[in-house]
Amino acid sequence: MFLLEILLALALLYLWRGDNPLHREEWFQRWVRKCGSWQWLSARPYRLGILVVCVPVLLVALVFMLIPNALVLLFASLVLVYCLGRGELGEEILPYNAAYNDLDWDRATRSAARQGVDIETIAISNWPKLHEQMLQAAAYHGFERLFAVIFWFVFLGPVGALLYRLSHAFAHVQNTNIAHQWLWSMEWIPVRVFGASLAVTGNFVGCVNRWQKHLLSRTSTTGEFLLQSVLGALSVDDELVASCDVTEREVAAIKRLYKRTLWFWLAVMAIWILFGPAELF
Repeated sequence: MFLLEILLALALLYLWRGDNPLHREEWFQRWVRKCGSWQWLSARPYRLGILVVCVPVLLVALVFMLIPNALVLLFASLVLVYCLGRGELGEEILPYNAAYNDLDWDRATRSAARQGVDIETIAISNWPKLHEQMLQAAAYHGFERLFAVIFWFVFLGPVGALLYRLSHAFAHVQNTNIAHQWLWSMEWIPVRVFGASLAVTGNFVGCVNRWQKHLLSRTSTTGEFLLQSVLGALSVDDELVASCDVTEREVAAIKRLYKRTLWFWLAVMAIWILFGPAELF
């Protein structure tokens, strides 16, 4: 059942693309502001996070308990569509590469900032560092919008996927250490599972070597761990990272790598259903 729900959600996501009616965050932002206006919550950020994330998740769980079985497939798929990330993988890459070709630092940093790169930490005209951060942002964007959501959907159902998506949204709305630490804890296992699967769909030896080096790290961010796995899977060595050659070639390769990895995940789930204890899900 869960594989059908994922396939239906991916089909709806492809059909709606940028006009997805379920990708609306205004309600959650208003909900966070409303709860944040209560003093007993604003004084304790962890209480605020628990309330704003868990209440919608519990409401969705309650709906699943009340709706008829005939509607479970559709409702679960719609919840998953909402949880799947916003925007296309590397959507800022084309304008970024155009800015780089013109050596327009200001335009390139604006494109990078829209992708989530912290440009304040990068020295002016340090193109190798900006390329690396842009590659990391593109890699993370693809991971959080698709693979992290699917991971939690498989193991905890739509409730798990929604828990991750709202945790991600809360970390970006509040931008507090507690929120980011909670998000990091939810991504710690999925990103390592994802990194292992990149070894299968990319360069095995290169990916495994980098993956093992950072496997048990408690200090690496999700983006940092993911960048190492992606660079290994794409056979990018440290010398190439230090140059200005990590540009559109690697980003285009990421798209192909992630597409192969998605098919690999779907194939593994299908095999699990056919030959494994699918009743656990």
